[in-house]
Amino acid sequence: MVTMRKRIGLATSVLGLAAAAPSVWQTVTHIRDSSYRAPEARHGAGHVQYHMAREALITLGAFGALGIGLLTEHRDRRMWAAMVSITGGFVAAMWSGGPTAGTWAPNRKALTVHIASTTGLATGMWLLRPGRGE
Repeated sequence: MVTMRKRIGLATSVLGLAAAAPSVWQTVTHIRDSSYRAPEARHGAGHVQYHMAREALITLGAFGALGIGLLTEHRDRRMWAAMVSITGGFVAAMWSGGPTAGTWAPNRKALTVHIASTTGLATGMWLLRPGRGE
């Protein structure tokens, strides 16, 4: 039986994923953008673009795995723990710019996207937590 809490958790999680879409799309469009080439990079001018492609593919996998978890009717503690781990990794990557590059987001719109996605996914995972004995 799906409780109201879990229905809201599902909806909130989906909204969190949807809120992340502009950020993911931005990364995807940078893959072929020549202004994101770094000629001074030790591993070649396209190395930054390579990392963007890798990030986009990892995100696709994470979203796919979360989607499977969200669509699973009988979500047990292990499935939920995996979903929380995936969410944690995605959210941590989204906020990694602060400690690594000194900027949490390149502009206000991006910051809003990061906050909305993080809030939606974290709230959704909290609401989807299994009850005792599940």
